[in-house]
Amino acid sequence: MATVVPGALRVSNDCIADLAGYAALECYGVVGMAVLDEQGGVAHLLPTYRLRRGITVSSVDGRVNVDLNVVVERGVNISSVSDNLVSSVKFVLKQIAELDDVDVCVHIDALRTR
Repeated sequence: MATVVPGALRVSNDCIADLAGYAALECYGVVGMAVLDEQGGVAHLLPTYRLRRGITVSSVDGRVNVDLNVVVERGVNISSVSDNLVSSVKFVLKQIAELDDVDVCVHIDALRTR
């Protein structure tokens, strides 16, 4: 049985972004994280070691906001994939980082065939 250790846990935004990114990659229908090209407005698929660039983490009034920019597989139900992403990221952040107040926003930047 685990014992409670007194103190506070502080998790950096980069760590939260990494956890959210790896949780997102495990979801069905997600091809990867994306970043938008500022000049052309084109979404680029990020390699796994650069997931953090496709995720924005901020904190407002004690709530953590996570914005995910993803590339989704063509032909999947986008609504189901988005709901699955939100619940998966919230679950991982609650289990690992012990964050209860998390708002997750999914931005689907592109569709792609695998």
